[in-house]
Amino acid sequence: MTFIGLFLKSIFIMVLMVAIFLIGIVSFIYLRVKRMTKQFRNGTNHTNRRQQQSSAAGSTKRRSAEYDDGVVVEEELYDERSPRQANRKIFAKDEGEYVDFEEEK
Repeated sequence: MTFIGLFLKSIFIMVLMVAIFLIGIVSFIYLRVKRMTKQFRNGTNHTNRRQQQSSAAGSTKRRSAEYDDGVVVEEELYDERSPRQANRKIFAKDEGEYVDFEEEK
């Protein structure tokens, strides 16, 4: 009889541990999705405003990075060149060809 009681207690403890583990996973996923939707909403609204501003004042690129400690760093890059100047070739046509490398002694 004691064997059955111990067996039932161990099963109860295992079920309780699995339930706590599953609740933890579900809450982690919920909080993660909630944070991602908040970032998406803030990013979308902010991006729309930036696009409206950038169409009036040259080209703007936005870059953000989130580090492991949760700090978000945002950088704005402005390109005030004309589209013709921004898309021009850097090297002349006769530059950049393949050349055999010879090591000097």
